Amino acid sequence: MGAGLKTNRILVIDIARFYAIALVFYGHFIEELMLLKNPAAASQYKFIYSFHMVLFIVLAGYVAKESDVEWGVGKFLKHRFFTRFLPFIFFTLLMMVPTIFFDGKFFGLVLPSVEGYTKGLVSTVFGLPSFCIPSWFLLLIIGVELVHYGAFRFLKKSNLKILIAAVVFYVVGYLLNLKLDIFNPLKGRIVGWNYLFIHEAITLYSFYLMGIYLRRKRILVDQVSTKVLLPGAVVAFLIVLFTCQLNKGPFNFHVYNYVVILFSSHGHMLLFPLTAIAGCALILLIAGMTRSQKTIVWLGQNTFILMCLNGIFYHYINPPTANWMLANLPNSALSILGVGCVITVASLAICIPLIFVFTKFVPQLVGKPKLKGPLLENLI
Repeated sequence: MGAGLKTNRILVIDIARFYAIALVFYGHFIEELMLLKNPAAASQYKFIYSFHMVLFIVLAGYVAKESDVEWGVGKFLKHRFFTRFLPFIFFTLLMMVPTIFFDGKFFGLVLPSVEGYTKGLVSTVFGLPSFCIPSWFLLLIIGVELVHYGAFRFLKKSNLKILIAAVVFYVVGYLLNLKLDIFNPLKGRIVGWNYLFIHEAITLYSFYLMGIYLRRKRILVDQVSTKVLLPGAVVAFLIVLFTCQLNKGPFNFHVYNYVVILFSSHGHMLLFPLTAIAGCALILLIAGMTRSQKTIVWLGQNTFILMCLNGIFYHYINPPTANWMLANLPNSALSILGVGCVITVASLAICIPLIFVFTKFVPQLVGKPKLKGPLLENLI
């Protein structure tokens, strides 16, 4: 099993993060095929989106430092600004540059133009990062961590309290989003108190607590036999496969009628968490069986950077590639799976030198503020 401790990191979690970010790259490509009315792509999209963003939250909870809630407010906010919000600002500005020279998918923004940049920046400031859609997750994780900072001090002494709170936060958050439908561009609800996705953070904090609970129980930290992991992964896969098809709503985002965490569109109150938990288990079990290959672990350790770099493919490359594929290649599920995997691997490979450049020259701007670089001193 690829689990264990190295330089205070849990390798199985880094491996799981790699699989999670690979699903993001794959899912965003498949999304373009789905929007072109390909049914096989739609089925794969529904499978992946039923759990992959929840997986990031569970993994974040797994590695959360419980002592952070004891920090003063100023220290906590400063740390989150430099590790989360500053990278969001950096990649937003960086991703605005290509819009000057290339056409891309920007949802109604006329670029380059003063009106387009103004509209896009207003949208970004108030919650929807128009120039790098995938970077919305950095805002979400800040929201989850703010909820954690306020709540966990009252929960940390008891695992039972953690489990009860997980249920309470889920129910409250689910009903809040279902009834109020707070963030929905289809209804013009983009600006407002949805900033940092606090409304969705309340729901997802339940899964963050689940990650904390799993770490406390040392699930997958200690070595587990493949004879246990493999059957568990098969069962988890089958649960996701069947339950995600059963989840037929109610969905807030009616364009897709699938689970879309960005729009707090969860579907059935019981089937959504069941599928999400099974999907998280699936990836963790697969990660547990994966050999600790250096590149995989390294990419898993840089998922925030990869999440933002995915904007290159989301906005510029995936849409024309998907159109070309459907016009020139077989549209079967197997063909889509094969091409999607090739596109994912190629996209991740393209990102590798970019990660090296960012972490070498400006690590402080990409979530590593404690490091010194040739251009800037450490910020924390």
